[in-house]
Amino acid sequence: EDTPMSERLRVGVLANPMLTRFEEEALENVAALDGVTIDEVVVDGSVTEGSALAAGADAVNQGTSISLADLGLFVEVVRESGLKAFIHGDEKLGWLLGETEQMDWLQSRPVTETDCLREASIRECEPVSAGGAWNTLPDDVTADLGDACDVVIRFGFGLLKGPILDAPEHGVLSVHTSDIREYRGMGHKISYMNDDPSAAITLQQLSEEIDGGRIVAVMSRELPPTPTLDDVWDAVYALQTEIFAAGIEQLQAGDGPSQPDELGTYYPHSLQQRNPRFVARLLAKNNWRRLQKRLS
Repeated sequence: EDTPMSERLRVGVLANPMLTRFEEEALENVAALDGVTIDEVVVDGSVTEGSALAAGADAVNQGTSISLADLGLFVEVVRESGLKAFIHGDEKLGWLLGETEQMDWLQSRPVTETDCLREASIRECEPVSAGGAWNTLPDDVTADLGDACDVVIRFGFGLLKGPILDAPEHGVLSVHTSDIREYRGMGHKISYMNDDPSAAITLQQLSEEIDGGRIVAVMSRELPPTPTLDDVWDAVYALQTEIFAAGIEQLQAGDGPSQPDELGTYYPHSLQQRNPRFVARLLAKNNWRRLQKRLS
Protein backbone atom coordinates (compact mmCIF):
# COMPACT_ATOMS: atom_id res chain seq x y z
CA GLU A 1 0.00 0.00 0.00
CA ASP A 2 1.43 3.36 -1.01
CA THR A 3 2.29 5.90 1.66
CA PRO A 4 0.15 9.06 1.35
CA MET A 5 2.09 12.02 0.00
CA SER A 6 1.60 13.93 3.24
CA GLU A 7 3.55 11.24 5.13
CA ARG A 8 6.33 11.10 2.60
CA LEU A 9 9.68 12.44 3.79
CA ARG A 10 11.85 14.08 1.14
CA VAL A 11 15.56 13.92 1.87
CA GLY A 12 18.38 16.09 0.53
CA VAL A 13 22.10 15.34 0.77
CA LEU A 14 25.10 17.68 1.03
CA ALA A 15 28.12 15.73 -0.19
CA ASN A 16 31.68 15.80 -1.41
CA PRO A 17 32.18 14.70 -5.05
CA MET A 18 33.21 11.24 -3.77
CA LEU A 19 31.04 9.26 -1.34
CA THR A 20 32.78 6.88 1.06
CA ARG A 21 31.54 3.33 1.56
CA PHE A 22 29.98 4.15 4.95
CA GLU A 23 28.21 7.23 3.53
CA GLU A 24 26.88 5.19 0.62
CA GLU A 25 25.60 2.43 2.94
CA ALA A 26 23.98 5.05 5.18
CA LEU A 27 22.12 6.54 2.20
CA GLU A 28 21.08 3.09 0.96
CA ASN A 29 19.51 2.42 4.37
CA VAL A 30 17.70 5.78 4.28
CA ALA A 31 16.43 5.17 0.73
CA ALA A 32 15.11 1.74 1.79
CA LEU A 33 12.72 3.27 4.37
CA ASP A 34 9.00 3.26 3.54
CA GLY A 35 7.78 6.67 2.43
CA VAL A 36 11.27 8.16 2.15
CA THR A 37 12.88 9.42 -1.06
CA ILE A 38 16.25 11.05 -1.64
CA ASP A 39 15.32 13.84 -4.05
CA GLU A 40 18.17 16.38 -4.02
CA VAL A 41 21.96 16.08 -3.84
CA VAL A 42 24.22 19.14 -3.68
CA VAL A 43 27.91 18.46 -4.28
CA ASP A 44 30.68 20.71 -2.93
CA GLY A 45 32.21 22.26 -6.05
CA SER A 46 35.21 23.60 -4.12
CA VAL A 47 36.62 20.08 -3.73
CA THR A 48 38.66 19.97 -6.93
CA GLU A 49 41.00 17.32 -8.29
CA GLY A 50 44.07 18.97 -6.79
CA SER A 51 42.66 19.62 -3.30
CA ALA A 52 43.95 17.89 -0.16
CA LEU A 53 40.57 16.20 0.35
CA ALA A 54 40.65 14.73 -3.17
CA ALA A 55 44.28 13.67 -2.73
CA GLY A 56 43.36 11.99 0.57
CA ALA A 57 40.54 10.05 -1.12
CA ASP A 58 42.98 8.92 -3.82
CA ALA A 59 45.47 7.77 -1.16
CA VAL A 60 42.78 5.71 0.59
CA ASN A 61 41.59 4.13 -2.65
CA GLN A 62 45.20 3.23 -3.43
CA GLY A 63 45.08 1.05 -0.29
CA THR A 64 48.12 -0.66 1.16
CA SER A 65 50.67 0.48 -1.42
CA ILE A 66 52.93 3.51 -0.91
CA SER A 67 53.83 5.96 -3.66
CA LEU A 68 55.51 9.32 -4.14
CA ALA A 69 52.01 10.83 -4.07
CA ASP A 70 51.72 9.71 -0.42
CA LEU A 71 54.89 11.61 0.47
CA GLY A 72 53.58 14.70 -1.31
CA LEU A 73 50.28 14.40 0.56
CA PHE A 74 52.15 14.05 3.87
CA VAL A 75 54.01 17.32 3.22
CA GLU A 76 50.74 19.02 2.21
CA VAL A 77 48.97 17.83 5.39
CA VAL A 78 51.90 19.00 7.53
CA ARG A 79 51.48 22.42 5.93
CA GLU A 80 47.68 22.45 6.41
CA SER A 81 47.19 20.48 9.64
CA GLY A 82 50.57 20.26 11.37
CA LEU A 83 51.12 17.23 13.58
CA LYS A 84 47.93 15.55 12.37
CA ALA A 85 50.02 14.39 9.41
CA PHE A 86 51.78 11.98 11.79
CA ILE A 87 48.42 10.52 12.86
CA HIS A 88 47.57 9.95 9.19
CA GLY A 89 51.01 8.39 8.69
CA ASP A 90 50.34 6.05 11.61
CA GLU A 91 47.00 5.07 10.05
CA LYS A 92 48.79 4.20 6.80
CA LEU A 93 51.28 2.11 8.80
CA GLY A 94 48.32 0.26 10.29
CA TRP A 95 46.99 -0.53 6.82
CA LEU A 96 50.37 -2.01 5.87
CA LEU A 97 50.19 -4.14 9.04
CA GLY A 98 46.75 -5.47 8.13
CA GLU A 99 44.58 -3.04 10.15
CA THR A 100 42.28 -2.26 7.23
CA GLU A 101 38.85 -1.57 8.77
CA GLN A 102 39.19 2.22 8.46
CA MET A 103 40.67 1.92 4.97
CA ASP A 104 37.78 -0.30 3.81
CA TRP A 105 35.12 2.08 5.16
CA LEU A 106 36.81 5.07 3.50
CA GLN A 107 36.97 3.59 -0.01
CA SER A 108 35.10 6.07 -2.18
CA ARG A 109 33.57 6.56 -5.60
CA PRO A 110 31.76 9.41 -7.37
CA VAL A 111 28.32 10.47 -6.16
CA THR A 112 27.03 9.86 -9.69
CA GLU A 113 27.81 6.13 -9.37
CA THR A 114 25.67 5.62 -6.26
CA ASP A 115 22.64 3.46 -7.09
CA CYS A 116 20.26 4.93 -4.50
CA LEU A 117 20.86 8.46 -5.90
CA ARG A 118 20.03 7.64 -9.52
CA GLU A 119 16.57 9.24 -9.27
CA ALA A 120 17.84 12.30 -7.37
CA SER A 121 18.59 15.69 -8.87
CA ILE A 122 22.36 16.25 -8.52
CA ARG A 123 23.82 19.75 -8.69
CA GLU A 124 27.07 21.39 -7.72
CA CYS A 125 27.74 24.59 -5.82
CA GLU A 126 30.57 26.19 -3.92
CA PRO A 127 30.13 26.99 -0.23
CA VAL A 128 30.04 30.64 0.82
CA SER A 129 32.49 31.56 3.58
CA ALA A 130 30.67 32.62 6.73
CA GLY A 131 33.74 33.67 8.73
CA GLY A 132 36.53 31.55 10.20
CA ALA A 133 36.03 27.84 9.57
CA TRP A 134 32.28 28.28 8.93
CA ASN A 135 30.48 27.95 5.61
CA THR A 136 26.96 28.60 4.42
CA LEU A 137 25.20 27.85 1.12
CA PRO A 138 24.21 30.29 -1.63
CA ASP A 139 20.72 31.78 -1.20
CA ASP A 140 19.26 30.05 -4.26
CA VAL A 141 20.51 26.60 -3.18
CA THR A 142 19.20 27.18 0.34
CA ALA A 143 15.77 28.17 -1.00
CA ASP A 144 15.64 25.19 -3.37
CA LEU A 145 16.54 22.71 -0.62
CA GLY A 146 13.97 24.28 1.68
CA ASP A 147 11.26 23.86 -0.97
CA ALA A 148 12.25 20.38 -2.20
CA CYS A 149 13.31 18.66 1.04
CA ASP A 150 11.88 17.98 4.49
CA VAL A 151 15.30 17.14 5.93
CA VAL A 152 18.91 17.36 4.73
CA ILE A 153 21.81 15.00 5.51
CA ARG A 154 25.26 16.62 5.72
CA PHE A 155 28.30 14.69 4.52
CA GLY A 156 30.18 17.64 3.00
CA PHE A 157 30.59 21.44 3.09
CA GLY A 158 32.33 21.57 6.49
CA LEU A 159 30.97 23.56 9.44
CA LEU A 160 27.61 24.98 8.37
CA LYS A 161 25.68 27.99 9.62
CA GLY A 162 23.08 30.40 8.30
CA PRO A 163 19.59 30.00 6.80
CA ILE A 164 20.24 26.46 5.45
CA LEU A 165 20.01 25.10 9.01
CA ASP A 166 16.33 26.11 9.20
CA ALA A 167 15.33 25.87 5.54
CA PRO A 168 14.02 22.26 5.58
CA GLU A 169 11.29 21.45 8.13
CA HIS A 170 13.54 19.04 10.05
CA GLY A 171 16.78 20.95 9.53
CA VAL A 172 20.19 19.53 8.65
CA LEU A 173 21.31 16.24 10.22
CA SER A 174 24.97 15.48 10.83
CA VAL A 175 26.96 12.93 12.83
CA HIS A 176 29.43 13.74 15.60
CA THR A 177 31.78 10.83 16.27
CA SER A 178 31.06 10.61 20.00
CA ASP A 179 28.24 11.37 22.44
CA ILE A 180 28.02 15.19 22.49
CA ARG A 181 26.86 15.00 26.12
CA GLU A 182 30.35 13.70 26.96
CA TYR A 183 32.80 14.87 24.28
CA ARG A 184 32.59 17.64 21.71
CA GLY A 185 35.11 18.65 19.07
CA MET A 186 37.68 15.88 18.70
CA GLY A 187 35.47 13.32 20.42
CA HIS A 188 36.42 9.72 19.68
CA LYS A 189 40.19 10.19 20.10
CA ILE A 190 39.64 11.64 23.58
CA SER A 191 37.28 8.75 24.36
CA TYR A 192 40.03 6.37 23.20
CA MET A 193 42.62 8.05 25.43
CA ASN A 194 40.17 7.72 28.35
CA ASP A 195 39.83 3.94 27.76
CA ASP A 196 36.07 4.11 27.29
CA PRO A 197 34.80 0.54 26.69
CA SER A 198 32.47 1.55 23.85
CA ALA A 199 32.36 3.95 20.90
CA ALA A 200 29.36 6.26 20.55
CA ILE A 201 28.10 8.64 17.86
CA THR A 202 25.44 11.36 17.90
CA LEU A 203 23.05 12.26 15.10
CA GLN A 204 22.33 15.94 15.69
CA GLN A 205 20.12 18.55 14.12
CA LEU A 206 22.77 21.18 13.46
CA SER A 207 22.84 24.52 15.23
CA GLU A 208 25.44 27.28 15.06
CA GLU A 209 27.19 25.90 18.15
CA ILE A 210 29.88 23.31 17.37
CA ASP A 211 28.54 19.88 18.38
CA GLY A 212 25.77 21.66 20.25
CA GLY A 213 22.76 20.77 18.13
CA ARG A 214 19.58 19.02 19.19
CA ILE A 215 19.96 15.26 19.55
CA VAL A 216 18.05 13.09 17.10
CA ALA A 217 19.70 9.79 18.11
CA VAL A 218 22.72 8.40 19.97
CA MET A 219 24.13 4.95 19.18
CA SER A 220 27.02 3.04 20.72
CA ARG A 221 28.91 -0.19 20.17
CA GLU A 222 31.15 -2.09 22.56
CA LEU A 223 34.82 -2.16 21.60
CA PRO A 224 37.05 -5.26 21.75
CA PRO A 225 39.51 -5.54 24.66
CA THR A 226 42.54 -3.23 24.25
CA PRO A 227 41.26 -1.71 21.00
CA THR A 228 43.44 0.08 18.49
CA LEU A 229 42.29 3.27 16.79
CA ASP A 230 41.35 1.12 13.79
CA ASP A 231 38.86 -0.75 16.01
CA VAL A 232 37.38 2.58 17.12
CA TRP A 233 37.06 3.78 13.52
CA ASP A 234 35.39 0.49 12.56
CA ALA A 235 32.74 1.01 15.25
CA VAL A 236 32.24 4.69 14.41
CA TYR A 237 31.76 4.05 10.68
CA ALA A 238 29.55 0.97 11.15
CA LEU A 239 27.27 2.97 13.47
CA GLN A 240 27.04 5.77 10.89
CA THR A 241 25.60 3.35 8.32
CA GLU A 242 22.63 2.83 10.68
CA ILE A 243 22.02 6.07 12.53
CA PHE A 244 20.69 8.26 9.70
CA ALA A 245 17.93 5.77 8.83
CA ALA A 246 17.10 5.33 12.53
CA GLY A 247 16.90 9.09 13.04
CA ILE A 248 14.76 9.70 9.96
CA GLU A 249 12.36 6.94 11.06
CA GLN A 250 11.98 8.79 14.36
CA LEU A 251 11.24 12.06 12.56
CA GLN A 252 8.65 10.25 10.40
CA ALA A 253 6.99 8.97 13.56
CA GLY A 254 6.78 12.51 14.96
CA ASP A 255 9.50 11.89 17.54
CA GLY A 256 11.40 15.17 17.31
CA PRO A 257 14.97 15.92 18.43
CA SER A 258 15.71 16.92 22.02
CA GLN A 259 17.94 19.59 23.47
CA PRO A 260 20.51 17.93 25.76
CA ASP A 261 20.47 19.08 29.39
CA GLU A 262 24.20 19.66 29.22
CA LEU A 263 26.97 19.34 26.66
CA GLY A 264 30.31 17.61 27.06
CA THR A 265 33.69 19.33 27.24
CA TYR A 266 34.89 20.80 23.95
CA TYR A 267 38.26 19.39 22.80
CA PRO A 268 39.61 21.51 19.93
CA HIS A 269 41.05 19.79 16.86
CA SER A 270 44.16 21.91 17.39
CA LEU A 271 45.18 19.28 19.98
CA GLN A 272 46.03 16.87 17.16
CA GLN A 273 47.51 19.62 15.01
CA ARG A 274 49.75 21.56 17.38
CA ASN A 275 50.08 19.65 20.67
CA PRO A 276 53.14 17.35 20.48
CA ARG A 277 52.41 15.77 23.88
CA PHE A 278 48.87 14.76 22.92
CA VAL A 279 49.93 13.35 19.53
CA ALA A 280 52.86 11.44 21.10
CA ARG A 281 50.59 9.90 23.78
CA LEU A 282 47.95 8.95 21.20
CA LEU A 283 50.44 7.28 18.86
CA ALA A 284 52.31 5.56 21.72
CA LYS A 285 49.06 4.09 23.04
CA ASN A 286 47.95 2.91 19.60
CA ASN A 287 51.28 1.27 18.79
CA TRP A 288 51.52 -0.39 22.23
CA ARG A 289 48.05 -1.84 21.58
CA ARG A 290 49.18 -3.03 18.14
CA LEU A 291 52.15 -4.78 19.73
CA GLN A 292 49.95 -6.39 22.41
CA LYS A 293 47.64 -7.77 19.70
CA ARG A 294 50.55 -9.28 17.80
CA LEU A 295 52.02 -10.86 20.91
CA SER A 296 48.73 -12.29 22.20
